[in-house]
Amino acid sequence: GALALGGADRWLPAGTDGEPRPQPLRPLHGSAFTADPERPVRSDDLTVPTAGTPDRCLLVTPPLPRPLDAVGPARVRLRATADTPSADWAARLVALTPEGRAERLAVGVVRREEPPGREAEFAIGLGRLACRLRAGTRLRLEIAGHHFPAHARNPHTGDDPVTAGRLLPSRREIAPEGAALLLHVLPSRPTTTEPAEEILR
Repeated sequence: GALALGGADRWLPAGTDGEPRPQPLRPLHGSAFTADPERPVRSDDLTVPTAGTPDRCLLVTPPLPRPLDAVGPARVRLRATADTPSADWAARLVALTPEGRAERLAVGVVRREEPPGREAEFAIGLGRLACRLRAGTRLRLEIAGHHFPAHARNPHTGDDPVTAGRLLPSRREIAPEGAALLLHVLPSRPTTTEPAEEILR
């Protein structure tokens, strides 16, 4: 089989993975935020509110100095705290193009059950990427408590999200130095340039 590299006129052999490479992250705001199921972060809206109490943590990378081919699994590691016994952690990776557009790249959600206030370290898988990010692109990583309506809202009580009748806000804290984004990246001078018909033979 063959794998198309999004944003580039290039095909790769199926199963191609780049080398794991951490991406530098700088916190923008919201290292402390409130995940409120009455006002969940929307899965169908990439705009970020700037007024009021933060509803998510925002981290960004510097602009890419050269094109980057992200091919393979992507993952986020966090060190974080929630003040409720049940908490969803939704990580959304967005590319901010040099022209100012926001383009969704990947999303991952994990549900954690910890004693309230206990700091925990954990990973959130974002699935696999196969795309070329142009020079000047920045990556925005959003950490939230909801990704609704694509994912049912966690009521933060430990009850079933579908039948829960009580919704609690959940205060979160993320240690910025404990947040890491890992992408698999192809070498800047790729060695595989065969056309698709050669790869498929």
